[in-house]
Amino acid sequence: MLARKVVTRRGRRFRGYFPSHKLHRMVAWESLLERDAILLLEISPGVVSFQEQPTVIQYFDGKSLCDYYPDFEVVLADGSVFHLEVKTTSKLKSPKVATKFAAIATHYQERGMGFRVVTEQELQREPLLSNAQDLAYLRGKTSRSLPSFHELRTDLGADVIAFAKAEDILGRDTVLHLIAHGMLGCDISQPLAGNTLLTIQEGGRNDSVLF
Repeated sequence: MLARKVVTRRGRRFRGYFPSHKLHRMVAWESLLERDAILLLEISPGVVSFQEQPTVIQYFDGKSLCDYYPDFEVVLADGSVFHLEVKTTSKLKSPKVATKFAAIATHYQERGMGFRVVTEQELQREPLLSNAQDLAYLRGKTSRSLPSFHELRTDLGADVIAFAKAEDILGRDTVLHLIAHGMLGCDISQPLAGNTLLTIQEGGRNDSVLF
């Protein structure tokens, strides 16, 4: 349940919903940068689940108690949980905003709670963002028949293989679908081509978070 309503019709800001296959529901966002954050949370193998506008936090700003609504709560594969704030670098340069988030960070630190602030510098890196967009699109396609892990290991002949070699054996489209559906793992901040290494994911846990 959301701590506050996210998507409204007021104002000129971009707002919308992201169709999450990980959560099996629509996720509300209030800015294009939040939408990009949701995309990376969706694709990150180490993220088990996430919730937009999860709660309200009361922190002391040096004068009084203030309410703060974190953008997301993120649950990781290792069981840890942290709150995530999405802000542009230009906003964080404001002394008022910087002071506010310094106080918020202190609140979390004093209580042993995880907290991160991310900007477009982490969320919109290329080719990470473009790769995530392509993989999220393919993840939504369920009609394609993919090989089993046994068939995949037999076809590739190894658990770790360069993208170019896997592409020669299986075809680019199949390789991308296997990455999108978590059967092959790789560092998607790198080009999906050439010597980028792919790893068969059967039986292993991938805790990577893409920002």
